[in-house]
Amino acid sequence: MTPQELSALVALGESATLELKSVRATGGLLDAQVAARAICALANSGGGTLVVGVEDDGSVTGVGTAQDVNRLIEQMVNVCAQGIRPPLMCRTEAVPIGGVLAVALTVPGFLPDRPFRAGTKAYVRDGAVTREAREDELRRLYSSSTNVHFDEQVVDDAVRSDLSDALIADFLREAYPAAPPDHAEHYLRALHALSSDGRPTVTGVLLFSDDPRRFLVDAHVTAIRFRGASISGDFVDRADIGGPLGAQLETTLRFLAAHVASPSRVVGTERREQGIPMEALREAVVNALAHRDYRVASQTRVFVFDDRVEIRNPGTLLNQLTLDGIRLGGISQRRNPHIAAALARLRRREHAGVGVPEMIRFAVQRGLPEPVIEIVSGDFKVVFRNAADG
Repeated sequence: MTPQELSALVALGESATLELKSVRATGGLLDAQVAARAICALANSGGGTLVVGVEDDGSVTGVGTAQDVNRLIEQMVNVCAQGIRPPLMCRTEAVPIGGVLAVALTVPGFLPDRPFRAGTKAYVRDGAVTREAREDELRRLYSSSTNVHFDEQVVDDAVRSDLSDALIADFLREAYPAAPPDHAEHYLRALHALSSDGRPTVTGVLLFSDDPRRFLVDAHVTAIRFRGASISGDFVDRADIGGPLGAQLETTLRFLAAHVASPSRVVGTERREQGIPMEALREAVVNALAHRDYRVASQTRVFVFDDRVEIRNPGTLLNQLTLDGIRLGGISQRRNPHIAAALARLRRREHAGVGVPEMIRFAVQRGLPEPVIEIVSGDFKVVFRNAADG
């Protein structure tokens, strides 16, 4: 947003799509609950903008120094990720106006996850007022939600040239060997990597951008080999793994191959492998990348200990899934169906969500305990114990 655009917006005053906030009397930060209600109301009412650094009379007083701006933006990102359910991904930017810095947060509208809630309550905009939604309004929000998934939503700041033609060509050569080279755009639309009007989607950015973190800042993997059996500052190796999802997958697997012991023993004339099988770890990493919630301000984490491997990805279970159901039948309801389908196609298999049962089968066949699958602090967590604990 340019300073001119922000000035014109502020000059119109608060409305159903614009909320103005001052932080002059609050030490440079918003009241987190008030901010959550305002953002939630805009998201439930067609979207809009929250501008911070503006007084009730419309004068722009700003939010302070560049350091204050960074602190405020971090707070607003956390409010969107932790203070609103389901989490929201909003564009936040500092805008110089009248010699001071204001912060504008753009809230998307008409998202399929409506109604959003701040705490336990849903809010809407009623003119320039934020208020709790009535029962009839909640029913309308539920009924007007669409079946559009997050991974097919357009990424506002991305353009077609942000997608790598080389990555696209490699993917099509691997996943669609018979695809004519001049039909790339057709396949990108079929994959929901491009919208109908040719703009990159979340799927497109994650699969085909050289650096998805330009648009989705937490779209990466942190992998750590700890020394011992507990999380500490004493680690053997650490990697921050970025790039498109295909590269994240292969680099993470190379990290695991380097740090997960794979002993073997000879029984008669047969050599039997021990330790956590790489096939099981691969299934777990693919599931983490395909099914994580990319709106949450947290990355996928892979922790290797002496006695186990933990893989954690942001996102709790969708409404109709249970842990027992996943263990038995896999992930049948996908948060990111287009990403999951693309990764499955690269692996030459149907995307029926059977990765979790296969992961369990690989571990049990190796004589290891069944992997532990649980939800911890908003993360989907899988724990593999090695042979020493079997």
